[in-house]
Order: sequence, then structure tokens, then C-alpha cells
Amino acid sequence: MKGLTVRPPESELDAPNLKTLIRLVVDGFLAPLREPRGIVIATTLVGLCLWGFHGNLDLVGKIWDGWTGPGSDVAGRARILPGVPWDQEWISFWAGALLVVGLPALVIKFEFKRGLKDFGLGMPAKGRGKLAAISAGALFVLAFASFYQYGHGVDMSAVYPFYRDFDNVGQFVIYEIGYLPFFVAIEFIFRGFLLFGMYVLPARAGEDVPEQTSLRLDWRLLIPMLAYTAWHLGKPLPELWGTLVWGPAAGAIVLATRSIWPIVLVHWLLNVWMDLVSWQGW
Repeated sequence: MKGLTVRPPESELDAPNLKTLIRLVVDGFLAPLREPRGIVIATTLVGLCLWGFHGNLDLVGKIWDGWTGPGSDVAGRARILPGVPWDQEWISFWAGALLVVGLPALVIKFEFKRGLKDFGLGMPAKGRGKLAAISAGALFVLAFASFYQYGHGVDMSAVYPFYRDFDNVGQFVIYEIGYLPFFVAIEFIFRGFLLFGMYVLPARAGEDVPEQTSLRLDWRLLIPMLAYTAWHLGKPLPELWGTLVWGPAAGAIVLATRSIWPIVLVHWLLNVWMDLVSWQGW
């Protein structure tokens, strides 16, 4: 991404004119492409915009009336996958994994020339498996009761599960297995690509970043937390405010273990539990 610069000199900002404003606007688009962390943020924005509001693939709905997205009325929408009544839910989940995992993966491999494990897609680092199991287990236990309570809430039960017209428990299980890619997408884009991008990449091209060998929680943890909370705007209030707890807790575990997979598993299981509570009316 070399050569992408129209940045006005600092002295010009002391006495700005119309040309300065134009150059600043253009630079606002080009600046992220000059710096590794900027590329991470720009790629994240593009991926999330393509996935749409809460992963609804809104762009598809703009060009095809049959697409109404996850949680929509099954009777009034197009059937895309024969024999799969929750097809639009699954397509949204899998498309999310493709867009916000696949797109960053290409950037990691071809732009940064690094391995995916450097961004949390590997198993916990050597010697940290026990820490991963204990911390993820503790988070699951601490969150279990609140997810049960949320499942009873009017706001949450009105949204989850996205599909609920199951004929039996077997259908529920199949649907929830297909729900897993959603959590791979969510945890990777925020706690994998965005979080590790702040830690393992230099702030500017050409700078070296030493291997992170110890847990360092600083302001960089707030960037994926801010993005994660912003992505939940419009969600039920318990879920939105819950991001202020889940964000730093999940980020700390991922950063300490160097892997998103313990959090993916916990996040998915907790939501399966909440879906079950809501569906069964327990």
C-alpha cells in the first residue's frame, strides 16, 4: 500500500484552506491503507458492512425481495435450501463466517504474510491449555445463570431463537449446530483479527513488533470492545449492556491463551442454552 498519501503537512493545518479540507477528506480514506493496524480496521469495517446490520445481509435484501434475513417470518419469505426451513438463518451465519473470517484471512496471508494462528485461529499456545480450560469454564459458569434469566426476558425471547418453529428436539439440535459459524465469525472479527491486529502488527509500516510473551492489557483491548458494543446497538438492552462485561473478559482470555476457540465454544453453548430456555419457555 505504498505511495498512498495526500496528507497535508502539519504547518498547513495551522492555516487551513479549502484545499486542506479536501486533502484531509481524501487522506481519511487513504490513511488506513498506509499502516498495518489501519488495514485491520478498514478490513473489519468492510466485512461488517457487507455482513449487514446484526448479520442480516441487508444488501441481499436490497436486490432480492425474497431475502428477509434471520428471524423473519418463515411463511412470507423465499425458501432457498430445500428441506431446510431455517435456511435464511443458516445462510446468514455461514455468510458471516465467509465475510468476516475469510476476507481478513486473505489480508493476513497475502498482505501481512503471517499465519492465521497469530490472529487467534490456532489452538491455545503451548503451556496455556489449562489456563484456557479453566478461564473459559469459569466464564461459562458465571454467565450461565444470566443467560437463563435473559432467555425468560420479554425483549430477549422476542428475538431469540431466530428460528423457533421446531417440530422436535432433533430439529433444534441441527439448527443450533448450524449456528456455530456465527460465533466463529463474531469472535474472530472482534477478538481475533481486530484484537491481535492491535498487538502483533506495528503501528506503522516498517516498524518491528516484538513477540508478545506476557499478558499486557492496555488501551488496545478497548478497540475491539468498542467495535463489539457498537455492533450490538439495536439489540435488546440486556445483550447490549452485557457486552461491557463480555468484551473485556473474552478479550483477556483470548489474549492470554492466544486462541479464540475457548471463547467461541463458550459463547455458542451459552446461546444454545438461552435459545432452549426461550423456545421451551422454561
